[in-house]
Amino acid sequence: MTELAASEGADIESLEIVDERHLASFTDGDAELERELGDLFANTSRGYLKRMKEALREERPWSAEAHALKGAGANLGARRVAALARRAEFAPPSADLVDAIEQAISDVESYFSTKGS
Repeated sequence: MTELAASEGADIESLEIVDERHLASFTDGDAELERELGDLFANTSRGYLKRMKEALREERPWSAEAHALKGAGANLGARRVAALARRAEFAPPSADLVDAIEQAISDVESYFSTKGS
């Protein structure tokens, strides 16, 4: 477990991977639409994560990328991703935070890959 996860993980871990009520509020339970949105989120969030990793390597701010990821997570109802991205938006780039965000994105991808199975 990373230092970030150890010190702040309890509150993040208690959040839903995906808020199903939020998701259903705009998909009306349409499984195909939910899968499409999950795929779109995965592609979009991986792009933001890639740019955050670049910012970390280049030792430059990443608040714009984190803000965009926060919005993508909140729109879908990916609560953990949104919370971690919100934290990253106002924090200096760190490997621990990147790792935590990457795991949260993977959790969302897993959620959609098993949804409806």
